[in-house]
Amino acid sequence: MDKSENELALLQRLSDLAGILPVYTDNWQQQHITSPATQRMLLTAMGFDVTAVEKIAAAIKAYELRPWYRVLEPVSVIRDCISSIYVITPENLADEVWEWQIKLETNEILHGQFCLKQLPKVKARKIAGMAYTMRRLELPEHLAPGYHRLVMMRAGEICAEQVLIVAPSTCYQPQAIKNSGRIWGPALQLYAVRSERNWGIGDFTDLRVILEQWAAQDADIVGVNPLHAMFPYNPEHASPYSPSSRLFFNILYLDVEAVADFHECDEARAILRTPEFRIRLEGLRASELVDYAGVAALKLPMLEMLFHHFCKQHLKPGSERAKEFRAFQDREGKRLYQHALFEALQEYFHKQDTDVWGWPAWPEAFHRPESLEVQEFATQYRDRIEFFSFLQWQADIQLSAVGWRSLELELGVGLYLDLAVSVDGGGAESWANQTLYAINVGIGAPPELNNQLGQDWGLPPFVPDRLREAAYAPFIAMLRHNMRYAGALRIDHVMGLMRQYWIPAGFPPTEGAYVRFPFDDLLDILALESQRNQCLVIGEDLGTVPKEVQEALPPLDILSYRLLILEKEATGNFTPPANYPAQALAAITTHDLPTLPGYWAGRDIVQRTELQLFSSEDARRTQVVERAQERAYLLLLLEHVGLLPEGLTINPVSLPVTSPEFIQAVYTCLARSPAKILMVQIEDMLDVLDQINIPSTTTQHPNWRRKLPIHLETWAADRRVVALVAAMRYERPRIRSNPKPARRLRIPLATYRLQLNQAFTFTQAAQIVPYLAQLGVSHVYCSPYLKARSGSSHGYDIVDHHLFNPEIGSKEAFDSLCAALHAHDMGQIMDLVPNHMGVMGADNQWWLDVLENGPVSIYASFFDVDWHPLKTELHNKVLLPILGQSYGDILESGQLALQFDEANGSFNVWYFQHRLPITPHEYCRLLQHRLSMLEGQLRPDHPELQELTSLITAFANLPAGGTIPPDRILERHRDQELLKRRLAMLASASTQVRQMIQDAVSDYNGTPDHPASFGLLHELLEAQSWRVANWRVASDDINYRRFFDINELAALRMEDHHVFEATHQLVFELIAEGKVDGLRIDHPDGLYDPQQYFQRLQDRVAIRSPTQTGEQPIYIVAEKILAEHEPLRQDWPIHGTTGYEFCRLINGLFVDPEAQTMLGRTYRAFIQTQISFDELVYRCKHQVMKYAMASELNVLAGQLSHICELRPYTRDFTTNNLRYALAEIIAHLPIYRTYIRDGHTAALDRRYVEWAVAIAKKRAQTQDISIFDFIGSALLLDAAKNADASYSTAITAFAMKFQQVSSPVMAKGCEDTAFYLYHRLISLNEVGGDPRHFGTSIKAFHAENLKRLERWPHTMLNTSTHDSKRSEDVRMRINVLSEIPEQWHQQVRRWRRLNRSKKRIVEHREIPSTNDEYLLYQTMLGIWPQVTLAADEYEVLLARLEAYMIKAAREAKQHTNWFNPNTIYEDGLLHFIRQITNPAEKNVFLSDFIDFNHHIARCGMFNSLSQTLLKLSVPGVPDIYQGNELWEFNLVDPDNRRPVDYTQRLQLLEQIKKSIAVPRSQMASQVRQLLDHLPDGRVKLYLTWKLLQIRQQWPQVFQDGIYLPLSVLGPYNEHICAFARQYQDMNLIVIAPRWFSRRMATVTAELPLGVTVWGDSTVIEIPSTHLTTKKYGLNVLTGEIVPIIQTNDVIKLSVASALTSFPVALLQF
Repeated sequence: MDKSENELALLQRLSDLAGILPVYTDNWQQQHITSPATQRMLLTAMGFDVTAVEKIAAAIKAYELRPWYRVLEPVSVIRDCISSIYVITPENLADEVWEWQIKLETNEILHGQFCLKQLPKVKARKIAGMAYTMRRLELPEHLAPGYHRLVMMRAGEICAEQVLIVAPSTCYQPQAIKNSGRIWGPALQLYAVRSERNWGIGDFTDLRVILEQWAAQDADIVGVNPLHAMFPYNPEHASPYSPSSRLFFNILYLDVEAVADFHECDEARAILRTPEFRIRLEGLRASELVDYAGVAALKLPMLEMLFHHFCKQHLKPGSERAKEFRAFQDREGKRLYQHALFEALQEYFHKQDTDVWGWPAWPEAFHRPESLEVQEFATQYRDRIEFFSFLQWQADIQLSAVGWRSLELELGVGLYLDLAVSVDGGGAESWANQTLYAINVGIGAPPELNNQLGQDWGLPPFVPDRLREAAYAPFIAMLRHNMRYAGALRIDHVMGLMRQYWIPAGFPPTEGAYVRFPFDDLLDILALESQRNQCLVIGEDLGTVPKEVQEALPPLDILSYRLLILEKEATGNFTPPANYPAQALAAITTHDLPTLPGYWAGRDIVQRTELQLFSSEDARRTQVVERAQERAYLLLLLEHVGLLPEGLTINPVSLPVTSPEFIQAVYTCLARSPAKILMVQIEDMLDVLDQINIPSTTTQHPNWRRKLPIHLETWAADRRVVALVAAMRYERPRIRSNPKPARRLRIPLATYRLQLNQAFTFTQAAQIVPYLAQLGVSHVYCSPYLKARSGSSHGYDIVDHHLFNPEIGSKEAFDSLCAALHAHDMGQIMDLVPNHMGVMGADNQWWLDVLENGPVSIYASFFDVDWHPLKTELHNKVLLPILGQSYGDILESGQLALQFDEANGSFNVWYFQHRLPITPHEYCRLLQHRLSMLEGQLRPDHPELQELTSLITAFANLPAGGTIPPDRILERHRDQELLKRRLAMLASASTQVRQMIQDAVSDYNGTPDHPASFGLLHELLEAQSWRVANWRVASDDINYRRFFDINELAALRMEDHHVFEATHQLVFELIAEGKVDGLRIDHPDGLYDPQQYFQRLQDRVAIRSPTQTGEQPIYIVAEKILAEHEPLRQDWPIHGTTGYEFCRLINGLFVDPEAQTMLGRTYRAFIQTQISFDELVYRCKHQVMKYAMASELNVLAGQLSHICELRPYTRDFTTNNLRYALAEIIAHLPIYRTYIRDGHTAALDRRYVEWAVAIAKKRAQTQDISIFDFIGSALLLDAAKNADASYSTAITAFAMKFQQVSSPVMAKGCEDTAFYLYHRLISLNEVGGDPRHFGTSIKAFHAENLKRLERWPHTMLNTSTHDSKRSEDVRMRINVLSEIPEQWHQQVRRWRRLNRSKKRIVEHREIPSTNDEYLLYQTMLGIWPQVTLAADEYEVLLARLEAYMIKAAREAKQHTNWFNPNTIYEDGLLHFIRQITNPAEKNVFLSDFIDFNHHIARCGMFNSLSQTLLKLSVPGVPDIYQGNELWEFNLVDPDNRRPVDYTQRLQLLEQIKKSIAVPRSQMASQVRQLLDHLPDGRVKLYLTWKLLQIRQQWPQVFQDGIYLPLSVLGPYNEHICAFARQYQDMNLIVIAPRWFSRRMATVTAELPLGVTVWGDSTVIEIPSTHLTTKKYGLNVLTGEIVPIIQTNDVIKLSVASALTSFPVALLQF
């Protein structure tokens, strides 16, 4: 043998020893021999010196002899059923007795001894004359699986140790897939997830939301791409299969807003709110591809800021969070330290040279982690190491939350993670473990069918021998870190546990070779870690996989992969999924293969052709032909299993592109396979064509970058997803055993409304919390307290959603309020105002930015502005109707004043408190005005002049407006702010420039009485993005949507998720911090899509506070006014309304329907005219559309006119006719609005619209009534069906906008106009009420309560609110008139005669009108006190009455109004009020009125007591409006927002509690005494307090108990409302009388008590199934025992016995 042959033989021998295989067989069954060059390169990478024959021989010798010099190998891996290891010793020690010890993980020690010569010999070898023998040592049987230490001792001395790994026989499998269990779930790429809240890349919070979404769809597993740590310095290194480290996580997946420090760091939250940040964020979210660099540039600085905050607030003082961080560092130890050290080093060197791509490019001295230079760096940059450790801590926290959420959701498997085959050669893991990796080698794959050029992944592999020498510790650590939070782990390229295809650096993939790995050992360790972490193992065994691997996986319970498009029979047919093995995960495709839609379209073949990835043209042609066959085979498969969709044939021509039905059919076919797991790829569901990654490409294709087409928030509503999910649930239903008990959201037991303002602040609210706690309230329900317009008395004019209203209190004051509430175990409901913001003035920065920049403002999309209205002069402008006179008069009077803000370098026009910013593009006009004079003063090269001319040029070059891309908007904003700062600095530094500007401003401001001098200012104003106008212009020309017709409240586009996020940040923080427990949503009818808004709220709260099983994440009620027969939408994810429908219901209970005719006759006779309320509402809605909201109608008409132009059969509909028809339909719409959305029209909405259209057609004054049919079809979206996308979009936009208009028209027309014109019985004219609904029967009352319990058991129940027209006690008084209609008829006629002389006559008309006079008398009955008033008290009462009547008259818009107050009429009205209420003179009317009012007021108070009892005992959450625990006789706002005397209330409550602290036998007399002092209100306070205490004592009775209507028998059965509330053994019976006047007048009784009033034959019948064992009940209000009557198995209860001492009763049985 010559030297060359000898060298090759030695090389082959060393290769064999090192595990390099000499030959392999490829996909086409061709053999490939490993070349000597490849062998040499691979051996070198393994650490062998093969530079000479002698060195190769020496390496062989050393390798072969190494084990013989060891008593024990470094590690032994055995199964728990095997108990032997091998021992090697010199033969001359064979006669000695040795000892062994096994140190178990539990610290228990097993030991024994043996004589070597008694052990069985395995093999022997003589080395240098010394004989060595290998023997087998038997250890104790059935050792516990784990990592133990085996120690060998000779003569008491330790002579050898090894790690003894005992493995279980199988991997872990969860219960969900054991036996015949089969589950399913989605597979997705986390980075590709779009959401409305992430920062341009999917994050850990998205992952948690996805788990929750799919758990709700009965999925049991959610698969994601590898989450390994990547390269922060090079974020564009995107492949998750080429990580820096598999031990840690990708920090770009951090949800910055979920980091605890974010919610503590004001600076960070402030940055998030800046325009620059928001627009960058919007750009990242909107991009089609993940902008990794952009995401990193946004996240990393913010994370640094949070880290600095953490250091200052936690690490330095050593807080609990600091301890948690240190504990994490201790747990992760050296591996975390070295990872963070690597990150710090790479950051350092990369900043110096951007070409430094990884540690091999560092200076040589830093290549070794243990080098002195590295240690010195670590000392110097310790804070950077801490920072990167902090990031991994946060990633661990967030991913662990996902893992725990999976457990809480009881998913069968849960989170399914992916383990990459190796790491990047320049990353952290390879740097820290260089000796373990073959650095100059890349793992890859040989040429195969789908990758015909082969693949080199460029990832260095573990060197098998070194891995074993390290006792597999790196492999174990890798598994642990990836299994820790996973329910399943995919082992990428599982064949790599047996052999890996290694490619030497610089060699093509065809020149690689396979290298053997310790397969059995690695599988055993995998099984051990799988069991320990309870993590299912799935082996990716695609491609050319050795038979040994395929046979080894099933016995170990490792699932294999089955991809439908790769599973084929020899004939070319697809393998029927029914033939798949059970121990498998089935899918159609995966990330390295085409999506199903792309596969069907041949998109992958097209792309591989374009990228030149075929080995030859023949190979490409073969693929094209085969794909055509495969399409036919797939259709044949579907036909065979009976799943071929309707309309398809087995000919692929019948399906040019995939349809949702086809995709569903393929997945259904796959779902029927025995495979234990089915993964559904999100891309398939969403019809994505391009594959995620094309192997063998890098920058040629956007691998690992393409985002999903829709937001995850919309997945659940996407019809494709819904249909596929339904099919999967059917095929693989979720089976659960022993489900956990549902956790309940804390529903308020009773709420108390507080009106916060500058006179009643957080501090004062906190002071009354102890009182409210004593009262028994569970939640305080506050009016809005975010920053509102200065002086706001209500808070609904918010100007900044990120701040608390400083007039109400600081954050510290708010926190003190929350602390007080928590100390008393109380919660808080927050009043949220999503529909609009306060504008005008100078305090809304968003609005000011819109005025300054117009359509190119960062906030232009925030407000609902019509930038292209019908009036062309207003294009790209906002109309501002703020002027008190005409524009010309205001201009020439000098009231519009231009000013220069020296501090900010900005120009503004001021009109009183209104700031109108000048667009920066026009600054050049102002700065050039006097430039020539400055040029005469300064040299041309003077720095100040040069700076000024530079600024003029720069301002002139700013984009003037129009449509520009988002990045240019941000650039423009940055530029103009920079220029303004430069201008401010220049003006501050230069006296001459400052004077020049002041002179220019003075020139522009003109001179009063010289009209021509204002020409400059006029021209400047015309160039702005706004146009000022007289306030009267608003109704016709205003081009932004308002709240009703209030110009100072501009509507927000809450449908835009950017607006949603920007306005709710503080709200979500308060909820997450536990400071807010529920939300009241103001005016949801103004929103574009209320259902979407509610769902967003719930989803966003769920992100921070995970959804509780069976409950919505947070309690939400909506301020929704329902028509009498209109149900609340069942698909709204809320808990109900604020209770207006209940107010209508319960108020009607105290109105006698028999009085309707008589009261109607009295009203007609008094006002001497007939009023139809239907016709009145119709006229009032038209009046509103004509005078107050004409502009909104114009916008609708313009929108519809544009649509009409798009179709020949509608283009003849004129704008005028369209406007008329729209007005008619709105006027006839019987509800506030419809809720058509997402192309879906509910049957209820269709009924309402069709009804309105039909009535409008009947009344039509136009010849062509087809216009109504067209509008109806548009409103119902019928016109959009089968239309092109643009037309469909236009129709939908019109329908949605229409809904936002109809609501305020109804509110203004009905509530704010008709209610002030129709006075038959004004207690019915209430928000949510309907004067046509005259009374509620007891039967109807019960029916509604039962319906509420079934559908909306936690809705609010109100009887008074801040918006009420009259308080509950006022209405209860006025309702008494329905009990005495004849007496009222006589009384009001007498009063008219008595007061006729007190009226003024103007132009033959009386003042006030008879209608207003009728209103006045009822109003006086409602509020007039029963006690004699002092002079000052009388004046206060009179002022309230006068203010109310003026407001009522103006709202009626008949004799006066808000726009044009009729002072003559108003003065006459006030004169009349003063005359008839004058107590100084003999006033026959007043005396008569007071006598009559005494009876009314007294009966009204008893009504109120019954109402209070009912509200606090029927299903729902009772809400108490501030102060209404005592009598409150309030009128409409601002009267109902007067200060409340809580000191008085607390004192009275203490008195009451003290007075009834007596033996039960004496309690009734004490309570009875309260009735002797009715006017002081203590009786109502007592009843309220007592009922709230009972609700607290038995909460489940009221929240979960049944509601059982009880029959009342006897002569007064219509007077008694009775029902039972029952929960388990607790029974409560409620008895609430009504119509007291009838009974008390009949028997001339002062109090409605006992037999005298109720007789002895009025009884309540109780079903025998409920109280069979009870003989009496306890009246918990009085302490009295109430017996029951039982005759002939019928149980009855005497009303008189229950109402002996108190006018209402609550009996406990």
